[in-house]
Amino acid sequence: MSLNIKSSQESVEVWLSVPNTSTMLVRQTDIYFAAESGVNNYCIIIDEDTQYQQIDGFGGSLTDASCWLLKYKLTDQKRAEVMEDLFGQSGINISLLRQPIGASDFSWEAWTFDDTTNNTDDWSLNNFSLSREDAYIRPILDMAYKVNPGRIKIFATPWSPPAWMRSNKGLYGKGGYLRPECYNVYADYFVKYVKECEAKGIPVYAVTIQNEPQYEPDAYPGMQMSIQDEIGFIKDYIGPKFQQNGISTKIICFDHNFDDNGTDFAASVLASGAYNYCAGSAWHPYCAGNSCVHEKMTEVHNRYPDKDVWFTEAGSGTWIGDDSAQFADQMYHTIRSPRNWSKSVVFWNIALDQNAAPKLAGVDTSNSNRGFLTISSDSTDSVTRNTSYYSMGHTSKFVDPGAYRIESNSFPDDIEDVAYKNPDGSKVVVLSNRTPNQKSVKIQSGSESFTYTVPEKAAVTFKWRS
Repeated sequence: MSLNIKSSQESVEVWLSVPNTSTMLVRQTDIYFAAESGVNNYCIIIDEDTQYQQIDGFGGSLTDASCWLLKYKLTDQKRAEVMEDLFGQSGINISLLRQPIGASDFSWEAWTFDDTTNNTDDWSLNNFSLSREDAYIRPILDMAYKVNPGRIKIFATPWSPPAWMRSNKGLYGKGGYLRPECYNVYADYFVKYVKECEAKGIPVYAVTIQNEPQYEPDAYPGMQMSIQDEIGFIKDYIGPKFQQNGISTKIICFDHNFDDNGTDFAASVLASGAYNYCAGSAWHPYCAGNSCVHEKMTEVHNRYPDKDVWFTEAGSGTWIGDDSAQFADQMYHTIRSPRNWSKSVVFWNIALDQNAAPKLAGVDTSNSNRGFLTISSDSTDSVTRNTSYYSMGHTSKFVDPGAYRIESNSFPDDIEDVAYKNPDGSKVVVLSNRTPNQKSVKIQSGSESFTYTVPEKAAVTFKWRS
């Protein structure tokens, strides 16, 4: 695939994926930098001296559904193999997990860490317990954390407060809001969660206040939270309580779609008295239209450059199209999000079964969601790697926490790329050919370059040390 002649110069690892083929994240023959690799219509110039945001990590979510399948539908030997595939250096080396605080839509049942009989008030949080995770969530989380110790950062997000804290005394949307008298105890709930997670050996790096605060789901836990509600909760309750308790866990606002409404929401929170407690904003891509673009994250970053940006969830499945279309969509997010200041890229479920389950009744009735893996629930040790495993692997396997995004030019909707410099000095370029034709691309770093022919609709990761 390379047009280079081997020289004594730096060698470059090449990892290629061509959707709908057996070549998915497969290492190719190394290529080499040369003093000149010829003229090319696509020349990507890498400038490692121009650095942007520092990376926190790349990964997905060990949801209730994912953990149940990993725990109960795999033998010990197979589970160890799969966990290495996901979190180990020989696999895709995931470095970030976004964990629901309680149930999400992909759970066996709706629950929180402080459910009470008849939804009676529990002002002292006497019923608070992480024990609901003990059967299969915490063991899988512990196992993931230990595959590559110290690598994984945990982001945590509630889909709903406990039902007794809400006006409708329920966990689903349906008009229920956080009762004003429960702001203080809900902040205490976050404090207890973070402290008890740390006591269990897995500290929480960051929390967001509410998953998708602009949406009221009918089929699963969720809650609308207005701009003013988030401002007040961060400024007057959770921010001060984290500070008083010596908790360094980051507090992140918004956690919903990058569109005009999202820009207004995030910017309004950051413009308020919550500013000093809020580390930045989190974003999802579930929107449409001309305003639904990754550049909304840059817009907020430019207004508040000392506040960070995180891309925290992108689901995938057959609603996007076939495997090739899903892969292209995933690569689109893994490249454009960091190019717009995101410190992370996080997909959704690590694993679902052949029916896009386990999930709550009424969720994804078309069975269209796909995880990184499909683990069969009607057999044992049946595991299929899906496109998101490979698309995420093009970045997560090669870019380490603490890396910096570095300068590179890109060709939107044609040849798109993003470049990084790892803490060990190695450089990584992740590239996606979004066209139906193979393209010859020149990568230039300093006075040397190499050229590579990228197949149609393919993705390639280049990594070199210097």
